[in-house]
Amino acid sequence: MKNIIIIGSGTAGLAAANYLSSKNFNVTVLDKGKYPGGRISTRRGKDFIFNHGAQFFTAKSNEFKKICNRAVNDNVLVNWVDSKKNKFIGNPDMREFSLWLSKNLSIYQDTVVERLEYNDQFTVYTDNKKFICDGLIITAPSSQTASLIKNLDQNICKLIEKVEYFPCWCVMLSIKDFSLKKFNIDEKSIFSWIVSENNKIKNQLNYNCLTIHTNEKFSLENLDKTKEFTLDKIVQEFTKIYQVKMQDIIYKNIHRWRYAKVKKPFPQEESKISKKIPFGIAGDWCPPSQDKHYNGNGQRVEDAYLSGIECSKSLIKHYFN
Repeated sequence: MKNIIIIGSGTAGLAAANYLSSKNFNVTVLDKGKYPGGRISTRRGKDFIFNHGAQFFTAKSNEFKKICNRAVNDNVLVNWVDSKKNKFIGNPDMREFSLWLSKNLSIYQDTVVERLEYNDQFTVYTDNKKFICDGLIITAPSSQTASLIKNLDQNICKLIEKVEYFPCWCVMLSIKDFSLKKFNIDEKSIFSWIVSENNKIKNQLNYNCLTIHTNEKFSLENLDKTKEFTLDKIVQEFTKIYQVKMQDIIYKNIHRWRYAKVKKPFPQEESKISKKIPFGIAGDWCPPSQDKHYNGNGQRVEDAYLSGIECSKSLIKHYFN
């Protein structure tokens, strides 16, 4: 049985791990975060819940519809229906979908991959141990992937270095006012998305939990500012526009997503599999090849999932048939 290591336990990594496991590969997933899911992320506490990464996702391809329908049947996903279109959200939170995808996998969280070597097999050095494998799939953000493979495949590395992202600041606020549930976003404001978590799934929270995303312009201009400075700036703008009193804010926090939305993806026409050694790349920044059923742009959870499946199939075809 061949050993495959997948770096990253986001949607692409989990999709790849499940597919390869179903084909009788011995799969190990390594990830630096505390929980699987990547940008499908949730923060929970006694009095709050914030889905501070991906807010929802849609399914257009048959492949992704199939996995989403399975998750709905297992009560892991539910349909969040608004005035425009059906959207899938996690039940009871977004992280639940990633936990469900990862439940039968061998995953090392809190594990930072520091470097890679290849000599007939890969040696993966982490901050606490090393792993040996026959094949490798890297699903980390593009800049992190490029730094890991620069000594393995310069051709792919040069293409990866051209990938660009938009960042995003996310603010999490708990306020006393439960009536504030709907938000009209002015294009001239610094916001791109505001939602009350209490407006998604019924819960017993004591306060109104609001998840706020800033727009691309503000996020780029303030990317390297301190969290304290940026949080204060965003909260001031929010309270001013929506007439919320500072004393009514019970909890506030902020998270910086450096790789929130793909601006310029890896070229679809280029192979995501190395022509030299058995490794491939996947992620929302590696949208799957165009076909008549689905054309991704690298900006959906679906792109990440399909990318993981496509990379796994290609790795098997090129190196393990």
